[in-house]
Amino acid sequence: MTTADSQEKLKEEAKSIQQRLTALIKDGDLKTRVVRTICIYAGLITETLLEYEEPDVVMEQAFHRIADLLQAEPAAGDDEQGLMPLAHDIDHDTELGRHLARGVAKKLPKGLDDVHEIAIALVIADFPMWEDQGFSREETLRLLIETVIMALTYEMATQDFCDLLIEEFIADGHTSAEAIVAIAATAGYYLTAAETKSALPEGIETALTNVMVRETLRYETPGPKNWQTLAPANDAENHDIPEYLGKLRPEIEEFFDMIGLENPLGRAVAVAKAAGRMIAVITVEDVGQIHPSIAKSLAKTGMILGARHRDDT
Repeated sequence: MTTADSQEKLKEEAKSIQQRLTALIKDGDLKTRVVRTICIYAGLITETLLEYEEPDVVMEQAFHRIADLLQAEPAAGDDEQGLMPLAHDIDHDTELGRHLARGVAKKLPKGLDDVHEIAIALVIADFPMWEDQGFSREETLRLLIETVIMALTYEMATQDFCDLLIEEFIADGHTSAEAIVAIAATAGYYLTAAETKSALPEGIETALTNVMVRETLRYETPGPKNWQTLAPANDAENHDIPEYLGKLRPEIEEFFDMIGLENPLGRAVAVAKAAGRMIAVITVEDVGQIHPSIAKSLAKTGMILGARHRDDT
């Protein structure tokens, strides 16, 4: 394929992505459409960064390049336009972008490297247009940067927490079922912390459950997709939630402190993603350990029990 042919292919895929997003994002409110589109672009970029051994270095390079092309710096200070979505919404739309990136990469000669170029091109094309509609490029650039960082943080946390469960919690003698309950309980614990610090929308528990659901679906975990129909695990009384939290929270807190993730809802989302991936690891990769429906019920039960545990010791 010649360079000209390659460039034409990239343009075709960029246009295709724009058409898909127009069909996907039906929100009537312009601000919502802009924010969701930026989060999906952030997901596209995030998926390309994960190809590298040092994604943070490549991320910084991409941010500088975008800022130079836009001739703008990200806005400082408060989010006066209220563009920053809640943590679970960031996860939802950045995951859409990541999924889209993986699909598009299969059709391009350089795979995710080409997707990276497409994502930057989309940003450079759309941000000035949105500025004409009342959203300054400094504000939208800040939103892009913060949502890429958040999506990358979620992925790093998910990997780290699954390693923690396998290498320490399970290695210390706990069962796979206990590991699922424990990590889901930790997500529920952080959700309660988030609810005590700020007003969250109605249905936030379902939204956090859906974070776990999306992660299991990403790994094609079999079993029911509608977790709301699942009954709680019948051995819930056998789980020592304070003990589980006591073992997991110190290292999880240390990770959050190290990466600077202070937002309690963001913490809850990161841990919920780890719970979803742990279900996939145990039910898909380690075939036969736990039936998928049972694993999902355990996670649902764990989150409920963790949310009830308010002792912050």
